[in-house]
Amino acid sequence: MYAIVDIETTGGKFNEEGITEIAIYRHDGYQIVDQFISLVNPERPIQAFVVSLTGINNSMLRQAPKFYEVAKRIVEMTQDAVLVAHNAQFDYRVLRTEFDRLGYDFERKTLCTVELSKKLLPGHASYSLGKLVRALGIPISDRHRAQGDALATVKLFQMLIDRDIEKSIVQSSIRIDPKKQIEPKLLALIEQAPSEIGVYYLRNQEGKLIYIGKSKNIKKRLTQHFTGQDRKSKK
Repeated sequence: MYAIVDIETTGGKFNEEGITEIAIYRHDGYQIVDQFISLVNPERPIQAFVVSLTGINNSMLRQAPKFYEVAKRIVEMTQDAVLVAHNAQFDYRVLRTEFDRLGYDFERKTLCTVELSKKLLPGHASYSLGKLVRALGIPISDRHRAQGDALATVKLFQMLIDRDIEKSIVQSSIRIDPKKQIEPKLLALIEQAPSEIGVYYLRNQEGKLIYIGKSKNIKKRLTQHFTGQDRKSKK
């Protein structure tokens, strides 16, 4: 059983984000068998760039349930299922952070459709959800909203498991700690970076300069920064 998930958040500092919307489709490997979709009051302001990206604003969420009010349903929807997401590292981390705030240890096996797509559908210029599904002819509506992105991920996942006839690649990609992928907002920035020699500057959310680097291929080097496991990348 699989629980295909997409969440939208407030943005903000790492592990300080709050969920603003969640969509979960419970899938038996052949079809959707249950679903849960809800706005969520994050009890914190939404970053301006996120409002522009998703269209979700603070006033829309004033009457929405708080996370603790939907937590039980999320547990039920993901119980005894592999949590599937496009960039599972992000969705799983944010979910675990929200549950940690409630004192609940939320642990699920995960499966990342970015990682799986790279194995089963090699050669694409981009593996961001929007660009990948368009390249594959998968319809997507309400981009950057939980339901629209989750439904597109359902269709992508179905294509991937159909392609993996022996299901060996899918099974080998299931993990306890999702392989680190680039988070969506960073992926969008990296895709705009040039694949050529140059100097680049990294700033934190306050605009403070935290790193200056140079590389023969700026895009490739930035990708290494945000997926690496060494001390500098983690920092």
